[in-house]
Amino acid sequence: MFRVRTAFSTSRRYSLPLLVTLAAICLLSASGSLQAGNPTVAPMIRLIESGRLPEERIPTVVELICKRGDAEDLQYLFEKAASEDTVSSENRSAMLTGLANTMRDRKLKPSGDLTQLRGLLKRATADKNLALQKQVIELVGLWKVQGMAGELADTLKQGAADELTGAMIGTLAELKGEDSVRLITDLTKPDQPKRLRRQAIVALAGIDLSAAAEAAGQYIADANTKDNFDSLLKPFLARQQGPNLLGKAIAARELNPDVAKLVLRSMLTSGKNEAALADPLSEAAGLGKAMEPMTKEQLQQLAQEVAAHGDAARGEQVFRREELNCYKCHAIGKAGANIGPDLSAVGGSSPIDYLVNSLLLPSQAIKEAYKTALILDIDGLSHTGIVVDRDDERVVLRDAQGKEVTIAEDDIEFEKEGDSLMPSGLTKFLTHQEFVDLVRYLSALGKDDGYTMTAEPTVYRWRVYRSPSGKTTLPNADDDSIRNMLFEYAPEKWTPFYSLASGELPLGEARNVARNPMVFAYAEIVVNVAGNIQLQLNNENGVIAWLDNRRVAPSELQSLHVAEGEHRLMFRIDTREFPAEGFTAKVLKGSEPAAEYTIVVGE
Repeated sequence: MFRVRTAFSTSRRYSLPLLVTLAAICLLSASGSLQAGNPTVAPMIRLIESGRLPEERIPTVVELICKRGDAEDLQYLFEKAASEDTVSSENRSAMLTGLANTMRDRKLKPSGDLTQLRGLLKRATADKNLALQKQVIELVGLWKVQGMAGELADTLKQGAADELTGAMIGTLAELKGEDSVRLITDLTKPDQPKRLRRQAIVALAGIDLSAAAEAAGQYIADANTKDNFDSLLKPFLARQQGPNLLGKAIAARELNPDVAKLVLRSMLTSGKNEAALADPLSEAAGLGKAMEPMTKEQLQQLAQEVAAHGDAARGEQVFRREELNCYKCHAIGKAGANIGPDLSAVGGSSPIDYLVNSLLLPSQAIKEAYKTALILDIDGLSHTGIVVDRDDERVVLRDAQGKEVTIAEDDIEFEKEGDSLMPSGLTKFLTHQEFVDLVRYLSALGKDDGYTMTAEPTVYRWRVYRSPSGKTTLPNADDDSIRNMLFEYAPEKWTPFYSLASGELPLGEARNVARNPMVFAYAEIVVNVAGNIQLQLNNENGVIAWLDNRRVAPSELQSLHVAEGEHRLMFRIDTREFPAEGFTAKVLKGSEPAAEYTIVVGE
């Protein structure tokens, strides 16, 4: 099943199974003799021990125990996860996840012998359960189980699974033993594989920031345009001296200009624009400085230029460019991220001068709902994000990547209002005309023909398959090939993709993603009441549709029955036969009995 965000959907505050679980806890609170360290948690532990709790509800109770329990209660969960064969792998994972989160949020760990992690790791290794191995390895670091450092280091030297090396290196860095630090330092050297080298640099940043910066500078100098720099930059951007040290290391080396652009883009799309790092990267990339703040007269002149010479269609292409990553924070037609404001109607509510300033100086025009907090923790790490939840024990921030970061209140050293999550340096990548066109596009949204969201239920959020091959692209592709290739193999090959403001999926862009004239794209719907829907396409030539893994006959497009639940609507579009440059799909109510449904939106 996939996790979804839907438009116009309703939700209940509490689910019935959860209420039943809580009621059972209340009934058991006065019975049984099993003791827990915290009296408020004792009924929950008795409920687990009673065997009357449905398997699927155990994670909910485990989460409550971890949030409210003391060290003895956590020890109960740890021993159950470590020793009982009757615990399912899903519930064992839930217990370890809860214990890890409790250590991060409450700085609390089980009261007993933590070396039981050794046996749990051996069991997970024998079962080839990589996810469980990773959880155990991370707990070794969180709980500072020094006695396991040697065996982790030995496993790493002998060649650990790719999925585990990052966790192992991170844990060794947490333990900070002399041998561990020496091993991590050795792994940062140029003769090591790039993946290991990058992971080791990230870990070393928490031990010796200067040495890590030098290693990172050399890594970037050795890099090519196929490399990703997000994880490499993160530990430097999170530390006060990180940008300065890394900037100096970069300035002392010769970089490939295109690599420098990618590193700069990675920094900017993280929500940071640190001059100490941005300046040497801009110089290496051959980019000028970002546009300076304008006087009132200059702003008025630019607004006139936008109105007279800006091109909204070209501006939409600028907005959709990969290096700007606008959809990473903003949505149009509810498709895209919800970190920043939905821009569907921004042109109808914002004058051009406001839009210009919002692009050049985003921190000067932050709406109340998008104000951020800058928090410095006791480890010297800085965190910036929108506060999404807060209580007496912790604060939860949503950062520029859309990830939620939890910080214990006791760990907060300093806090103030932060800058906008939209970086101020993105205009570095634009020519003057591109900037003018981008502003013109934003000013058209929600106001001009072709840039106003349709009121009909139209698909704006898509997933497009990268590089389809084999039988799936043949004119008479059989359904088994489609199922095997597209539904059961390489789910990560489905790339997020969004329609234009008009509602059209641009087939030229989709072809570039697919690297094939045959484009596979799917949308998702959630059906609340079973019934019939109608799929209204702007053209059917060269198009084959599937509902989940069943091919839809052309005659069914006007009245297609859908059961309650989550569904995938997939289309194969042969762009050589399809007569238009854009593909539009509307999901309308069908004949009686009509279905009640929502189209999935969001990222």
